Amino acid sequence: MNLLVKMNAPVTMSSQEIADLLEKRHDKVKQSIERLAERGIIQHPPMGEVKNHLGQTVEVYQIGKRDSYVIVAQLSPEFTARLVDRWQELEQTAASPRLLTTTETLIQMLQLQAEVERRQMEHEERLTVIDEKVDRIETAQTVMSACPSNAESITHLRERIGKMFGLSASTVDQVMRQSPYTPKPAGVVRNNHVDADNSTYTVWWKKDVTALFNRFADECKQLSGQFYTHPFVASRFKMALKD
Repeated sequence: MNLLVKMNAPVTMSSQEIADLLEKRHDKVKQSIERLAERGIIQHPPMGEVKNHLGQTVEVYQIGKRDSYVIVAQLSPEFTARLVDRWQELEQTAASPRLLTTTETLIQMLQLQAEVERRQMEHEERLTVIDEKVDRIETAQTVMSACPSNAESITHLRERIGKMFGLSASTVDQVMRQSPYTPKPAGVVRNNHVDADNSTYTVWWKKDVTALFNRFADECKQLSGQFYTHPFVASRFKMALKD
């Protein structure tokens, strides 16, 4: 198992060690950590390097105590006791002046779980408000019978921009919702599918959307590799620009 313990610094646990505790593949645990961080449920952890049992260098995330409980609660809550015991070992190694008892730690874990659920509920409520605003905009616009050839729906927009910039659908959505220079919709199109029940959907001009994401990409700050940050996106994200 891999540890990172520094004098006068917070004690952390590596993603490899969490994977070992949960008896899961390390790459799957890292993917779960990245998804939780992208949703803002945990902080984006720093990256480090350790040697595995084969002597190979492996990149790992260094996880703080609070976020480790959130990760285990999401992946395998039945292994919480293992995590509690391991943290007590780590804190003893770091000569912590006072260690929480197992009961106190479990209470803390439950409180953190409640906080995670509260954040998720608030996130869903914000999305509902946004969707309601979009619905009002759609109602106020003239409904077109077919989508213009140089316009696109959010579904096609996500796919096209995803291929151009290597952005996930969730990152594309955040830019479209939160950027102050997001283009105005080209209009609303009636869905003529037999099962659509006369519903409508919003479309945007392709050239306006492309201009938006070109500007967005220019403003992004690279952290390392394919990871970037931008003020309009809540957490770091992956982007792979094509030559």
